Amino acid sequence: MVASSTGTEQNLPPPDREERIVFKGARDHVRMLIPETMEEQSLIHEIVSMHSKTSEILGGMGVVLDFQGRKIGEEGLSRLLQALWRSGMRVLSWITYDLETQNLLKAAGVHVGEYRAPVSREAGSSLPPLALAHSLRSGQRVEHDGDIIIVGHVNDGAEILAGGSVVVWGRLKGLAHAGLNGVSGHCIVAGAFEAKQIRIGSKVGSYLGMEKEWWGRPVVVLLENDSLMVRDLKIER
Repeated sequence: MVASSTGTEQNLPPPDREERIVFKGARDHVRMLIPETMEEQSLIHEIVSMHSKTSEILGGMGVVLDFQGRKIGEEGLSRLLQALWRSGMRVLSWITYDLETQNLLKAAGVHVGEYRAPVSREAGSSLPPLALAHSLRSGQRVEHDGDIIIVGHVNDGAEILAGGSVVVWGRLKGLAHAGLNGVSGHCIVAGAFEAKQIRIGSKVGSYLGMEKEWWGRPVVVLLENDSLMVRDLKIER
């Protein structure tokens, strides 16, 4: 509520703080962290929309739906199951901390609880990259233990957290953090660098601004001699 010039109070539209689904990649599946307070119809639309945009790139990976503490009623579950069936999504597991919802899901015959991926016997196998063919909006966050490739823009307020490297084909305006796993040799690549802060491992590059000569240009950010170095991205013939 804000007082106007006449001394009366008027309602102003709330700030744009719509909660978003968080994508978190794992070795052989994708985890969707569902906000507990997102309106039901928006939730169903967002789940199906995100899956349709990424299903081909993810190569048929299964999905773990993590509703955190969200409560789901019978009607809501019925609508959600129908939408998921029509979308062709392969749901590996449903997670919720709400006991009533857990019992409802079990009665529906779906797998409830943490998904345990089969242990690979191949020594030294590496994680496949997580590639998303759409831009990330403010409030969206993507996590993956391997490399992350965004075929789009990363807008201000969006976050990418990768155990490996981060590659953004378009503008990078949000936060990018590469090398979360502590292994050296990872980098951040952007088609147009406009980020105010980036991180590689435990190193943070902040106070970045338009006065930099590489602002708005294609760059690669590397960790050299324990310092972050930004270099023009040049592809030699």
